Amino acid sequence: MAANVALSQALAYARDLKNLYEVSRAREEETVRAHGKLRAAYQQSLVYAIDLKKTHRRLQRSIFQSLLGLANALEAKDEYTRGHSERVAALARRLALEAGLAVREAEMMSQAGLLHDLGKIGVPEGILRKPGPLSEEEWSVMRRHPLTGAQIVAPLEFFADGALIVRHHHERADGSGYPDGLSGETIPLGARVVAVADVYDALTSERPYRRGLTHAAALERLAAESGSTLDSRLTRLFIDMVADAPPDRAVSD
Repeated sequence: MAANVALSQALAYARDLKNLYEVSRAREEETVRAHGKLRAAYQQSLVYAIDLKKTHRRLQRSIFQSLLGLANALEAKDEYTRGHSERVAALARRLALEAGLAVREAEMMSQAGLLHDLGKIGVPEGILRKPGPLSEEEWSVMRRHPLTGAQIVAPLEFFADGALIVRHHHERADGSGYPDGLSGETIPLGARVVAVADVYDALTSERPYRRGLTHAAALERLAAESGSTLDSRLTRLFIDMVADAPPDRAVSD
């Protein structure tokens, strides 16, 4: 009798263990299925994130092209500045490569050169086209254009370094520039590159208040400014780079 009771209890324990095992297996399988669903959802979210990032980049590139069109339209209104930014961009790219910078950096500096004067959209035409020297009040308005340009391009995340160039392309090595009075190597390298290209093209271009300098005369002016207002190394590189260029027009790529 006792043996029958013991056997019955053993069978009951076995059934309970089997039930527990089956429940445990079911829960494990459910966990595996849940993990699979989570992995699939995670992979899908990654795809969505990549697509969203691509869309965001395309949107930013589209905005950049719109700003470039705006800058071109701004220059096209003035025969004296027409083509200035394109020439500055080409020269800045060449100088960056001459200085040993990577192609990607050179391209970014070129793009900044295209947009460096975008902030002049906030400067009245009467100041931009004035045929004589600007008054101090007019200069205070003109000196705001790098800040305005930097604020316009600031929302473009991929162009953060370019925004710094736009802001600081009128800083000078001796600290006499604007808007922040930076000096020497505290000025971003890209801004120093664009500054040399900008000054050269401005010197060789016609303006309402003066005739453009010859190529040779412009290089003499650059040499005189080397180390004082313009980065000395970059200025020397630039002069060597364009020494054999035609003297009667700005250099282009």
